[in-house]
Formats: sequence, C-alpha cells, structure tokens
Amino acid sequence: MRNFGISPSCGIYFEHLLFRRALLNYPRMKAFIFDMDGVLCANSDFHVEAWVVYARQFGKALVADDVRSRLGWNNRDYMRFILEREPTDEEVRHSIDGKEAVYRELYAPHLAHPAGLVAVLDAAARDGILCGVATSAPDENIRFTLDGLNIRHYFSAIVDATQVKQSKPDPAIYLKAAECLGVPPAQCIVFEDAIAGIQSGNAAGMPVIAITSSYPAEILAPHNPAAIIESFADLAGPCPATDLITRVCGKPLDIF
Repeated sequence: MRNFGISPSCGIYFEHLLFRRALLNYPRMKAFIFDMDGVLCANSDFHVEAWVVYARQFGKALVADDVRSRLGWNNRDYMRFILEREPTDEEVRHSIDGKEAVYRELYAPHLAHPAGLVAVLDAAARDGILCGVATSAPDENIRFTLDGLNIRHYFSAIVDATQVKQSKPDPAIYLKAAECLGVPPAQCIVFEDAIAGIQSGNAAGMPVIAITSSYPAEILAPHNPAAIIESFADLAGPCPATDLITRVCGKPLDIF
C-alpha cells in the first residue's frame, strides 16, 4: 500500500499539525469570567447579614455598610477586620464553617437565577465563548450555588481563593482563571459586582462589565468598569456592554 509520502510516524505528524492549529487559534479564543456572589446569584444582602450576625460573638458590632464596603473580600480578610489582628488558620476555618452556614441558611429559600443569566450562558456556549468562575467564596458555597442553580456545566474553569496567594483587588484570581481557560487576559471579559472585583479585573488587563446588584452605578463608575448593567437581561439589547462584547468577541452575543 502506498503511503503517499507519510511516514509510519504519521500519528506524531498529525498531533504536530493539531498543536500548530491550536496555537494559531489561541489568539482568537474568547472567555467570560464571572465572579460568583452578587453576579451568578443576587445574594449580597444575605452575606452582609450573615457577617453582622457572626461578628457579634467576637464583641464586634458591625452595621451593614461595614460589610458592604468590603464585598469581594475572602474569609481571612473579614476575620482580620473583625478581630483587628491577623486571624489564626483555625479562626478562619471556623468562620468558613460558622458564618457561611448562617449565610446558606438565610439565602437557601431565595436561591434563584438572576434575570438573563441562563440566556447569556447559553449564548456563550453556542458562540464558543469559554466561561469560568473566579470567586473568593469557600468550596461549600461554590457547590451550594453552582449545583443549587444547576449551572456548573457551563463553566470550563472554577478558581477559588485557595488557588491564589492574594485576594481581590489583586489580579491573581482573574489571571489564574484566564490561565486555566487558556485564553489571553485581554480576550477575557469579567462580570463583577464588587469594587474590589472591578479593581482586580482591571489590574488583570481584562475589560470589566459591572453589575449593579450590590452597589449603584454611581458608586461603581469611579472604579472604571468598561460598562455597567443592571442585570444580564440588559445584554439582550443594544447598550455599551453589548458593544464591548462585540468588540472583544468579534461579533454580537446571540441571545435568543
């Protein structure tokens, strides 16, 4: 049988071709990276209430604004604020168990998809846009949210605070998510609700679409998100956020 000049090592040859093709396609890949709390679920008020309740046992009388101004922090950051010193690992673990249990109990009856979220995730899947999650939330909350909403299957990468050394506003968590997705940072669009998260996405070199689920637009705007929306439902029509998606992705998001 003639082999038409292809050696017996053709498997390696074709693997090399596939690798070269992947490299050529790499710059054209796009991604959406979502914060979780306040973005994939409208839960910010419940986290605020849970921290106010949890802090009382340490003699710390928090008000809602004390917590709201720090949305995006991880448990260690919050415990450092409550204790006014560096918390021990055990104190952080206890907060993950204790405070987060309070939060899940408060929020469980209200767990629901934000308006327009599933339509955006479906459109991204149809258009070949990879999706990832970059969250400071502990694993139990990630499972509570993604599995409770039945949306885990949309995400090719899920990065939490245990996978990076610095929390938001440091860019590490968004850079890690882009790395896991295999997409250059400039070709990732971040969806965020928190000031620290907007700062993190900007520092990572990613355009940020801010959502007003936790703060009003006038509070978010000075932190320079590329666009601001009230909900994912806004992406079904023309607006600065859809213009941004078209520029980064090369075509409009096809939302049915």
